[in-house]
Amino acid sequence: MMLMSSPTHGSAPPPPHLLGVLRSLWHWRKPILLVTAAGTLLAIVIALLLSEYFSGKTSFLVISPDQISIDGVFGNSNNRMQFYGTGDDIDRIMAVAESDALVDYMVDAFHLYTVYDIDSTKQKAPVYVRREFMGLYDVTKTSRDAIELEIEDKDPVRAAEMARAAREKINDIALSLIRGTQNRSAESLRGEIGSREENLRQIDTRLGELRKISGIYNTEAQSETLATLSSSLEGNIASITAKLDAYRNNGGRGARDSITKYRIQLAGLNSSRTTLDTQLVRLNQNLGPIDNLEEERIRLNEALSRDRIRLKQFETVLRTEQRAIEVVEEASPPVIKSRPMRSLIVVGTALLSFLFAVVGALMIDTGRRYDWNAIF
Repeated sequence: MMLMSSPTHGSAPPPPHLLGVLRSLWHWRKPILLVTAAGTLLAIVIALLLSEYFSGKTSFLVISPDQISIDGVFGNSNNRMQFYGTGDDIDRIMAVAESDALVDYMVDAFHLYTVYDIDSTKQKAPVYVRREFMGLYDVTKTSRDAIELEIEDKDPVRAAEMARAAREKINDIALSLIRGTQNRSAESLRGEIGSREENLRQIDTRLGELRKISGIYNTEAQSETLATLSSSLEGNIASITAKLDAYRNNGGRGARDSITKYRIQLAGLNSSRTTLDTQLVRLNQNLGPIDNLEEERIRLNEALSRDRIRLKQFETVLRTEQRAIEVVEEASPPVIKSRPMRSLIVVGTALLSFLFAVVGALMIDTGRRYDWNAIF
């Protein structure tokens, strides 16, 4: 009696559909290998023909505008000053880094039409050169709130120079924006100072006219002096009048001469009182306007002094060497290319060629199982 041998555990035959796939792949092994080899060879040739690019990198921090303002420089503000910019300050620098002004500067400074082999006489040449530059230029904000700038070029030295030049141009543009605001504020202050000076000249002219008319040059001193003179004069008049009455009442041979003398003195004192009363009336009439003008002059002088000090601070800040960014990492000529990664290109192309060849072989074998004439 023949005994049937049963398969042991672990040696079960593969599923029928997998056997079909393996059979198809084995049947098409040579075309698959040829396609893979051809794709790999083509990738090698293309990778060798690709130009090498080097990346110039630099990174920097944004300085807070408070540090280059007059309040920050001269300590006019009691608020806590920020050393480095955040939020809107970084966004502003990012906008400057992607502006047309920066691109135009880089194109002119490094003759990029020639570098990128673009005919500058064509109508769309500015679009082409900008597109080429932006494809090789990248600026990003890191997780530490620093800004990293990277420029690729075929020349490693030029790549580093372009990165440094772009960074410094960003600094210049950002400073010009801040200084533009400061210049406008300074011009506004100059206009305000000119207006206050004109008002002060008008007040001085009016004061001079009032003082000439009234004879009042120091209201406080003259008021005190006239009051003292009036009190003294009234006392003298009262004394002379009393003496004159006494001599009139007593009579006598010598009284006539004394009466005459005291009459003359009394007349003189009355004349002085009339003059003094006229001065007091004039003082009272002009005291208010003069005091008002003097107070206005004091307030105007104080405001004018503050404006002049602030204008001088603006002018000092505008003359001072300033920066809008602080360099963290300087750009240096790279020693290793950034692209192309030839090994990755070749390996990736070989895998894709093998995959496409396998899929193609399976599709061809699957298609042969159907009678296409009957189907269509």
